[in-house]
Amino acid sequence: NTGCGLGSMIIENQDTVLKQVVAATLNGISGNQTFGITTGTLGCKRPAKFANNEKLQNFVTKNMDQIAMDAAKGNGESIKTLAKLMNIKDVNAFATKLHNNFDKIFASENVNSAQVIDNIAKYAI
Repeated sequence: NTGCGLGSMIIENQDTVLKQVVAATLNGISGNQTFGITTGTLGCKRPAKFANNEKLQNFVTKNMDQIAMDAAKGNGESIKTLAKLMNIKDVNAFATKLHNNFDKIFASENVNSAQVIDNIAKYAI
């Protein structure tokens, strides 16, 4: 019930409400759950999608121009890579949605990679 973190590591056998409250309080006071989740420590498991999200962000940041060109065409290697990083099985349908929603995904010349990813999630998935 208390999740992971320092309190959960220190308070073993959390079989009473009091022990769970103490563990949760220690987790909250120490503010270490985010660190534990990010690093996979303190009894926390790093989310499986964490690495993919990090790779996705890096890929989009480094390849925005190519992704935009491929999305405008409705096909290309960057779309295939993007689909793989986003765990999308039907690449053709994804490419079509990117193409059809290009103006919403790349909403302005100043759009950044985080906005592009959010827009892809909103309009193409």
